[in-house]
Amino acid sequence: MDVERLAGALSGAQREKIAALGRTDAAKAVERLFTDAELIDAASGGDEAAIRDVLRRVLSTSEGRRLAEMLGEAMK
Repeated sequence: MDVERLAGALSGAQREKIAALGRTDAAKAVERLFTDAELIDAASGGDEAAIRDVLRRVLSTSEGRRLAEMLGEAMK
């Protein structure tokens, strides 16, 4: 996935909503699940299994599920 192309396709309002999500308690709780190295490796390595593991770990928490819901709303 080309993250920069995806980000460029978002409206300014969508980008601000997503940035605001990063400041929520749910996002902070999810952030504590991972080390920076884990996320960088999963995102930059293109390892599908690593990405699935990150998503599984996020969605296994109530905060992660809530954050996913809020992200879906922000993208509308």
